[in-house]
Amino acid sequence: MQCKRLKITGVVQGVGYRAWAKRLADMLNVKGYVRNMPDGSVEMVVCADEKIVNVMINAAKKGPAASVVKNVEAFDIDFQPKEGFEIWM
Repeated sequence: MQCKRLKITGVVQGVGYRAWAKRLADMLNVKGYVRNMPDGSVEMVVCADEKIVNVMINAAKKGPAASVVKNVEAFDIDFQPKEGFEIWM
């Protein structure tokens, strides 16, 4: 299982990004979390097989309809995920 930390910037808070990410992660059986960051970005940690992680990265670049994603940076991360995908506050 591969884990990546994504930093998503643009208009990504207040547009349903976290709920959208959770729905997609649950459909793909991805483990990890998503949360809003103080700088206006969204942080997402995704853990799954490499192909599914890449699907999540590509989806994150588009985001939900109300978002305007400017950039997605992906970093390798050593993370021990719990079961499921959570929205962190």
